[in-house]
Amino acid sequence: MQEQKRTGYPSIDKPWLKYYSEEAINAPLPECTIYEYLWENNKDHLDDVALNYFDRKITYGELFGNIEKAAKAFSALGVKAGDIVVMTTVTTPETIYAFYGLNRLGAISNMVDPRTSTEGIMKYIDEVGANLVLTIDVALPKIEKAILGTNVRKIVVASPADSLPQPKKALFLLSNKLKGKSPKRSERCIVWTDFVNQGKDATPDYSSYKKDTCCVIVHTGGTTGTPKGVMLSNDNLNIMALQYRLLGVEFNREQKFLNIMPPFIAYGVVCGIHMPLVLGLTDVLVPKFDPEGFANLVIKYKPAHMLGVPAHFEKLKNNPKMNGYNLDFFESAGAGGDGIPENFEDDINAFLKAHKSKYPIAKGYGMTEISSAAASCHGNVNRKQSAGIPHIKTIISVFNAETGKEQKYGETGEICMTAPTVMLGYYHQPSETEKILRKHADGTVWIHSGDIGHMDEDGFLYIDGRVKRLIVRHDGFKVFPSQVENVISKSEYIESCCAVGVTDKGHYQGQRPIVFAVVKSCKENAVVKAKLRELCQKELPEYAQPVDFVFVDSLPLTPIGKIDYRALEKQAEEMSKESNSLAL
Repeated sequence: MQEQKRTGYPSIDKPWLKYYSEEAINAPLPECTIYEYLWENNKDHLDDVALNYFDRKITYGELFGNIEKAAKAFSALGVKAGDIVVMTTVTTPETIYAFYGLNRLGAISNMVDPRTSTEGIMKYIDEVGANLVLTIDVALPKIEKAILGTNVRKIVVASPADSLPQPKKALFLLSNKLKGKSPKRSERCIVWTDFVNQGKDATPDYSSYKKDTCCVIVHTGGTTGTPKGVMLSNDNLNIMALQYRLLGVEFNREQKFLNIMPPFIAYGVVCGIHMPLVLGLTDVLVPKFDPEGFANLVIKYKPAHMLGVPAHFEKLKNNPKMNGYNLDFFESAGAGGDGIPENFEDDINAFLKAHKSKYPIAKGYGMTEISSAAASCHGNVNRKQSAGIPHIKTIISVFNAETGKEQKYGETGEICMTAPTVMLGYYHQPSETEKILRKHADGTVWIHSGDIGHMDEDGFLYIDGRVKRLIVRHDGFKVFPSQVENVISKSEYIESCCAVGVTDKGHYQGQRPIVFAVVKSCKENAVVKAKLRELCQKELPEYAQPVDFVFVDSLPLTPIGKIDYRALEKQAEEMSKESNSLAL
């Protein structure tokens, strides 16, 4: 592409376009449902392998057949266009069948982390008025409690064993039975096999494409820490898949894509399920990721592509099985979810180069509200400490948080994005939507990320910090301090509290939440800590559990009277260095 005269403003110059072909720049946007896009891209390749689930290979033809069965089964239970079905599942074939089956009906998948507390799941169910839940069997006891007092009339129960090949299925079921992990089911429950069989004679009313129609809801803490449902459309997911196709990466049919991200985050459902399947790849499904076993997966499947978080590569690099192992099958090894320290990036790239990988680690940047990824490195379009260049249909720039003026190259400000992958909005939270989606003076609506960064003259984005308080774990999961504080504040023993992040000593990077609190009761500290842990275990997801509680006489304040969480962050780090009491 011929470069135009520079203005100094990224949103006008779009310097990153020089890394894309004219064909990519002018590519039309798809206008269809996610199911229709999946079909159009694979209808002539039905014998290709779509899913690999513990070595059971499921072709695209079988995939479409099972999606049809799921659609009929949901229809038989009365699901219709616009209905919202809560899905507390992991990455299994049944999750994928259900996801696209609901889309065929025009219904919406509301993806919920099975680790969410009972109270949290109940809120998600009530919020959307769901009368049907699809859950993984191990979460059933929690779901049975969560549906009490809600509109839910039926629970469809899937098991990781449903699609396992024999004899793995028999061994799995026997193991769970011996461990007492086969939960009892109430009359409202129906197992997946029976669910599908009951729908075989149904005649569904399939839905046609309508622009800007929600197809999935994924949840995020948002900039305030209040849980929000992010509504993503058919267009959002399809255009994200298109942008990956146009990156310039070597995507060839039946290349293996190692899918280790869960389906209840945008990164997982958009880039782990929809994108690789639209591109005709073989999606290797990993329902429960074990970082220690990551090297085994890489050795076994030799994936051409994968997306993960930096901690995954740390485990790969440190595994003795990698000694002398050739990684030349990697076409793209992507890492998002958190920044990568400079020395860690150097170490990973040295490791990849020494093991014959074609390219350095492909870093990226995005957020749930833009359907996951907004920028990425790819191939040799990669610069140290950069999050990459904007995707082809995405514009990223940096704005002064006070004046609202766009910053020039190299100037620091708040990272903002505009793209056809921008969410429809937060479910039933218009005021929160307006806070993050803001119309600028030129009429363009931008997502305000809350992250601080700058862009160089070639369009590479660099992340310099965060406006919002955010604790990013080693595995990329984000913990919002106010989410933890809201729970701790419910305790009768606590006067005030503040949650901050402290370095995770058990991993190369990442943080864990620690809580500073002023106690208003005379109870022994050990008793209060026990009560707080019990409260957190009841109301917070597993990944948000505080690593410790520190009791203080008062919380430090800023000159304007706000809690000085920056001072507490420093104190937590000092305590961590001086003592081994923090089991990080």
